[in-house]
Order: sequence, then structure tokens, then C-alpha cells
Amino acid sequence: MIDESGDRTVRRVRITQLVGSTVDGAVLATAVLYFSTRVGLAAETVGLVLAVAAACALGLSVPIGVLADAVGLRRAGVALSGLVVVSLVVYALAGGLVSYAAGAICFVVAQAGIGAVRQAVVAAAVAPEDRVRARAALHALLNAGMGLGTVWGAVVLAADSAALYRATFVGGAAAALVCTVLFAGLPATAPTRGGMAAGRRPGLAALRDGRFVTVTGLSALLQLTMPVLSVILPLWVATRTGAPEWVAAVALGLNTILVLLLQTAWAARIGSVTAARRSAVTAGTALLVSCVLIGLAGSVGGAVLPTVLVLIGVTVLTAGEIGAGAATWFVAFRSVPEGAQGQYQAVFGMAASFARIIGPALVLPLVLATGEIGWLAVGAVMAAAGIVLSAITGRSDRTPPQLG
Repeated sequence: MIDESGDRTVRRVRITQLVGSTVDGAVLATAVLYFSTRVGLAAETVGLVLAVAAACALGLSVPIGVLADAVGLRRAGVALSGLVVVSLVVYALAGGLVSYAAGAICFVVAQAGIGAVRQAVVAAAVAPEDRVRARAALHALLNAGMGLGTVWGAVVLAADSAALYRATFVGGAAAALVCTVLFAGLPATAPTRGGMAAGRRPGLAALRDGRFVTVTGLSALLQLTMPVLSVILPLWVATRTGAPEWVAAVALGLNTILVLLLQTAWAARIGSVTAARRSAVTAGTALLVSCVLIGLAGSVGGAVLPTVLVLIGVTVLTAGEIGAGAATWFVAFRSVPEGAQGQYQAVFGMAASFARIIGPALVLPLVLATGEIGWLAVGAVMAAAGIVLSAITGRSDRTPPQLG
């Protein structure tokens, strides 16, 4: 259960999640085209900067989590949200490579860090048995915000006005400033023994927790659904099937709607080890079936049947995504040591970063080169991850590691 103070905290964080993810979606949808067509940077240069920014976010995620525990989650949230404001102001004023790179790196690092802080604040405010449901609600709001931001981004891209691009960045900075104020109003959290303030070796309890690191690795494999939907599926539909190119956009919208409708309700049912194990196996099976269906879309003729296969495949994929998320959250955060929410959330957040790297770098060339066999291989990997997660879930009741 959540007390009144905790309920207010959760409501504030949920607002920052919705607003922050809306800003994220709008910026991601517009920044690449703005800096390549309006500022005049080469597309390859823009891509390289984003890759460097992602690498920085990955490398700094654990130090940021440890620091958040050390200085207090409220202070960390205010600082990171303020960095988002600064980065978007830099975006609006940027006129060359150096200023763009500075803004991009700050933005990507800050967004990754603030995501871990949001989840840590909510996890600290609710009882352990409510953490899966609370994280599911944040995940649903993330999808909603990204969807809203992407829609606004589409409007900006259609208008193709330099002033509207810059207004988007300035508006995003204003929205991030509102989030900064909301973070400042959260209850203060004291520095912890597990943080850098302890004067010991930085409290990397999360990285020394073998079970937790294993679950994070499995989560990275299960979260390949993200690059599948955003990167691999559009290229597969356009180059290997007879389905119209717009089917990929419809599929992404379908995924967003289903997550919004089902994620929280599914997570609410994961209240026991048995339920979590069942969810993990169901998720792995669904992900395998979805990959087979999407792969088959490349071997059938016409436009209608490939379209149907892709949309059914994405529906099943979404069921797998929802079930996998609930199961991994149950196992990962059921026994987090007190005072280490920041670092645990930061380490777990690395799973999404790894998935975004593995997808374009490994899965995309595999699928495009081998077709159905590649899809089958990807589905088998995710199914295996679900089975291993189920086995680990059976051993999830254990004493959390001690800090310091």
C-alpha cells in the first residue's frame, strides 16, 4: 500500500514521466532532420554524434545511479531535469557541429539518468509488492508520452519550418523546466551508505549482485522488441514484403495502444513467483511466434496477406513485450537493498541501451541477410531468455546484498 505522502510523490513522478517522454518523442522525431537539413550537418555526422551520445549514456548510467543515491534522489532529479532544459536551449541555438554534439550528449545522458531516478523515486515510495504495478504504470505513461511527442514531431516535419523546429526545442525546454519544479517539490531523501558519500569504494552493490545482473542481461534480449518495432520492422516491410510502407507506422501505433491498455492490468496480476514464471514463459513463447509470423510476411505474395501477418505478428509481439516486462520487473526489484534504488534502476536501465545497440548492429543485418531464418533465430533467442528468466524467478526469494 502507498501512504498519502507516497501517493503524492508517485503522482508527481508520473506527471514528469508523461511530460518528459512527450518531450523525448518530439525531439527524437525532429532533431535529426533539423540538424541535417537546416543546420547543414551531414547525415552520417548526425548519426555518429547520436551513437557517441548513446555510448556516453550507457557508460555513465551506473555512476549517475550511484551519485543519485549519494546526494539524494530529489537533488539528482532536479539536476538531471535542469540538464535537459540546458540541452534543449543549446539545440535551439546550435549552429554547428560542436554545439549540436554538446546538446545531443547532454540530452541523451540526462534523459537516461532521469528515467532511472523517476523509477527509483517511485520504487522507494511504494511497498515492494506494489513495485511491479508502479513500474508498469510508468512504462505505460512512457509509451503515451512518446506517442504524443511523435505525433507533434510528424506535424513539425510536415510543416518543415525552421522556426517551428526551434519552437519545439524551446517548448521542450519549458516543459522540462516544469518537471524540474515538480522534482524540487518531492520529499528530500538523505544520502545513503551505498553511495559515493560513504568514503568507500563506490557502492556498486547492483553490479556485484549476480542474479540481478543476469536478469538485466535477459531483459536486454527481451527488449529487442524495441529496435524490432522502430528500426527493423520498417526496413523489413519496405524491402522484403509486398505490404505498404505505412504498415510499419500502423504497427507501431497498434503496439503503443495495446501497451497503454494492457500493461498495468497485466502487471497487477504478477503478485507471486508462480505468476511471474508463467508470465515469463508466455512472453517468450509469444515473442517466438511473433517473429515467425513477421518473417512469413516476406515469403507470401500480394499486399493484403503480408499486411495481415505483420499486424497479427506485432499484436503477439506486444503481448510478449508486456509479459516479459512484468516478469523482469518482479524478479529484478523484489529484493533491492534499501538506499540503493538509484544504482539498481540505473543498472537495469542499461538493458534498454544494450537492446538499442544490439538491434541495429546485429539483428538488422541478420534478418535482412537471412530472411525467415533470421527472424526464427531472433525469436528463439528471446524465447530462450524467457525460459531462463522463468527459472531464475523460481529462486527470486533471497536476502538482498548488503551495501558498503
